[in-house]
Amino acid sequence: MFESNDTFVEEAVKVIETAQDKTKKTGAAVATFCLLVGTVGYSRGILTLIMAILLIIMGIFTIILYSNKNIEYEYDYTNGSLEIAKIINNEKRKKVVTIESSEIKMVAAVGTNESLKFDHVQLKTYDCSAHDEEVKDYILVAHSEAKGNDFKVIFNPSDKLLTAMEKYNKRDIYR
Repeated sequence: MFESNDTFVEEAVKVIETAQDKTKKTGAAVATFCLLVGTVGYSRGILTLIMAILLIIMGIFTIILYSNKNIEYEYDYTNGSLEIAKIINNEKRKKVVTIESSEIKMVAAVGTNESLKFDHVQLKTYDCSAHDEEVKDYILVAHSEAKGNDFKVIFNPSDKLLTAMEKYNKRDIYR
């Protein structure tokens, strides 16, 4: 019988829409409606052309905001390599970041002593969390040789994923 020592964990986290996202959508819709009313009812001459262009731009922006409402992050961990992808409306998949186990400096729950060390450090941040208050957020700090700098990732790993990561980075994972 063939026995494999490969480690593979795959999980998806659905992003919950925040109040800030809802406010942006509502504001864009109201602004588009106001531009429509203003363009049709009150503009004259060159002002009509300017308001029509603004209306088209604002309409496209509003459509984009409303079409990106179903977002998930997929965490794939394979033999020490973590790949995080963003899935929009179950159609479009975009790779956010790939992290090798040798690049990881620390993984800790947000609010713990280990994570507080990086609270005020200015690092490029990838927010790949669910924005759900019931799920514990973790911060992963890593160093990219290709980019030549440190970065951090905020995400929501399961216990299974953390256990798999401990196999390759025992001293760098804090629960």
